[in-house]
Amino acid sequence: MFGVLTPCRHALDDDLMDQWRSHLCGVCLSLRDSHGQSSRLTVNTDAVMVSILTAAQSTKECASTEAGRCPLRGMRTATVVSADEPGVRLATTASLTLAAAKAADVGSEQHHALAPRHPVRAKLAEYAGGHLRRHAAADTTVAGRLDIDAMMSTLSRQAEIESTSVVLDDLTHPSAAAAAQVFATSAVLAEVPGNQEPLRDIGADFGRIAHLLDAVDDYDSDAAEGRFNPLRATGTSPETALEQCRRLAAAIRARYADLSLADDRLLHVVLLDGLRHAIHKRMHPHADAISVTADSRTQWPPHRPFGYPSEWPYPPPFKPNRSFGERILPFIGVSCFGKACCTDHWNHFTDKYKDAVCDDCDCCDCCDCCDL
Repeated sequence: MFGVLTPCRHALDDDLMDQWRSHLCGVCLSLRDSHGQSSRLTVNTDAVMVSILTAAQSTKECASTEAGRCPLRGMRTATVVSADEPGVRLATTASLTLAAAKAADVGSEQHHALAPRHPVRAKLAEYAGGHLRRHAAADTTVAGRLDIDAMMSTLSRQAEIESTSVVLDDLTHPSAAAAAQVFATSAVLAEVPGNQEPLRDIGADFGRIAHLLDAVDDYDSDAAEGRFNPLRATGTSPETALEQCRRLAAAIRARYADLSLADDRLLHVVLLDGLRHAIHKRMHPHADAISVTADSRTQWPPHRPFGYPSEWPYPPPFKPNRSFGERILPFIGVSCFGKACCTDHWNHFTDKYKDAVCDDCDCCDCCDCCDL
């Protein structure tokens, strides 16, 4: 599952874990029921946090519904947050809007020579982007409050900014503006107008953190594949970027105290502790990434490269520096047909070896232990 925030089950007591699962499954089922099975691929933990954020501001208890058996819950039923809840509706719309923007960015990067040309990939992304955008606009009330047209317009300028600016704040501005709007809209939907401006600032900082952490994660792979990376483009080291993330997280924590919240127990763990965890685990950059030199593009070296994690299988069952077309089918096969849930596996987009999503057939546990 995608997202910056990966709340650790050991930080959640039984009650908070049940609440987390309820929001996660509620967003997933909302996407499935309103937009089809394939839309569930857009679920990410950051969007689930938006549902939790909206609920935390409201004095009303979230309406719930009984969900049927699901393979991702070990064929168990569950009580989940209703799809009619404002937070779930906002998270659903935000997930689809973000996915649409990411798809559109694929073609824009190629158009501005920020990524290798791949006409087939660009066409597929263009089709997917239009499809996702139409679905994002389906909930007219939430889409109007969120102003997804303005959000998409802001996000669509990402490639243009990347081709003209070498200022890191400029490069992270679209992400900051989009996240700010989502966070502020949660206050509107929760009917707590006093939270709107503080949440706009918190959202902007969150968006910048998400962009920077993504750049840190892709620092080596972008170089190997000839793709744009904001850190390399601005001469910013991963260590400097992570230090900036720590400052932004501290600012979020300070502003958080100004919010009017009814019950923030889960939100505190997911957002504040989740950001601290996300930054901390990247404080040793490249320790868990495969670094491939230009001389080893067609085959892996006979011995483990320096820095290659000792617990990962070697050599990987694929060649280095594969194209998008060579990655997509294995990724779909692993991620969408159950293997990722039940066994340790390779993520064929990031070339990282990942633990099984499930622990004892419980796919809603985002991670099994803290490394803090």
